[in-house]
Amino acid sequence: MSVELTSRSIGTGETYYDNYVEQSVDCDVTLPDYCPDIMRIIKCTVANSITNSKLIGDRATADGNAKIRIIYADEKNKIFCYDQDYPFSKYAELNTVFDNAYLCCSAKTEYMNCRAVSKRRVDVHGAVGIRFKVVGNKSSTLISDACGEGIQLKRKGLEIDDVAAVATKLFEISQVENVGDSNAGIGKVIDAFASPILHECKIIKGKILLKGELAIRVLYCSDNDNNETCTSCCNIPFNEIIEAAAVTDECKVDVKFHVTRISAEPKTDNDGEYRYMNMNAEVLALVTAYAKQSINVVTDAYSTDTEIDARYTPMEFIKLESVLNENILCKQNLDVSSMKPQKLYAFSVSAPESICTAENDKVIVRGKIPVNLIVIDAEGVPVLCEREAEFDFSKVVGDGSALECMPQVTLGGCSANLTGDGKVDFKAEIFINATVTKKIREKVLTSLEIEEGKGKKDKKPAIVIYFCTGGESVWDIARKYNTTVEDIMQENDLSADYLENKRMLLIPVK
Repeated sequence: MSVELTSRSIGTGETYYDNYVEQSVDCDVTLPDYCPDIMRIIKCTVANSITNSKLIGDRATADGNAKIRIIYADEKNKIFCYDQDYPFSKYAELNTVFDNAYLCCSAKTEYMNCRAVSKRRVDVHGAVGIRFKVVGNKSSTLISDACGEGIQLKRKGLEIDDVAAVATKLFEISQVENVGDSNAGIGKVIDAFASPILHECKIIKGKILLKGELAIRVLYCSDNDNNETCTSCCNIPFNEIIEAAAVTDECKVDVKFHVTRISAEPKTDNDGEYRYMNMNAEVLALVTAYAKQSINVVTDAYSTDTEIDARYTPMEFIKLESVLNENILCKQNLDVSSMKPQKLYAFSVSAPESICTAENDKVIVRGKIPVNLIVIDAEGVPVLCEREAEFDFSKVVGDGSALECMPQVTLGGCSANLTGDGKVDFKAEIFINATVTKKIREKVLTSLEIEEGKGKKDKKPAIVIYFCTGGESVWDIARKYNTTVEDIMQENDLSADYLENKRMLLIPVK
């Protein structure tokens, strides 16, 4: 007894592991002699960066740094800031070894509290969440055809998008900008924020070419007596090549970026004045390439000649509906009138928080941009106002079926201006990158064997009269009477394999 099987492999992008490990941050920050005394803390921020990560066996490790920044006011209500590094190292036990897998690490601040113990010392307590995400291209094997020993197969055609490749690349972007003017140089950096923006993605001979820019916004104090804040914005272009041998020109590519490190340090000019800014960032690109495929899967099987052992596995296939690269403008008036603001001293933004829902054929992305505003009130005192700017985006995609979408939302340029009614006119350019997919779930044949020792079924040719009640498939009837779909359709002159109405059938039983 022998059955000739035809198998094929399907690639699916897989997240093997995705979990957070908490890193506590407990330290004392003591101001050096050159810093003024603390009269009031305005805000304590933490800029997290991953300096090194690796995947060895069943363990993922990440080294990083939490840069603690104390923004405070002195007795004259002038604003100053002081930084202190808090290095850390964490690992995650994966409990298994993953082949052809990539590690994507990131860090976010869970919470951060601080209090001034004295005019020179600050007690800081908080936690940073280290995200360990292991991704890869998982290959699954299914049976697409079988012949011999009277094998009958129920096939179903699917239009899917096979994951051809998953790859990552960590690259560095740096640039020195002349940001100082003739009246004031650069004092202390208050905040640095970076957003990668993809402009073009091309596939050339097994290579994926990414072209884009990194939008960097740096907020800093001037070094003059006015204690003013200044903002330096620049867009640094990048061109990166990612090797992916299995990728062809017909593939569609989804690209997700994550900034693992951003720093901005003042740099002196030839006269020894701090008028340059050294901007440096590391960006992790996660690339998934999809190839359109037309496949046949087997959803049921039996033999008219012998007993078989057929095994089925629930599988999830992906149909790529669309890859969105959209940009929108977020505009909102943020109310700070309760602070009686006389001046907007500075503002900073954090990465947008977003959720995505799918309603029939429409994808909807809603989110908020955390905005930190430092305003000067009527008494000349700097006050922190934390607000959120809301945004929403929707687009019709697909064919009306249920959709799934995992968007990445990044910020471009942004501005904030105090209006006369105690509100801040906030504007931000938002870039939305999203892969819209539809999940196709089928129970498919993955193993088929002849049951040895049971012999062939007795063949007793006969005709059975069967009364169809309507709403039945010819396959189910053929399987029940151990015959073939072709024989029933030929005997009864049928043109379709689904019987909607009641009728009598002649079943040629093998």
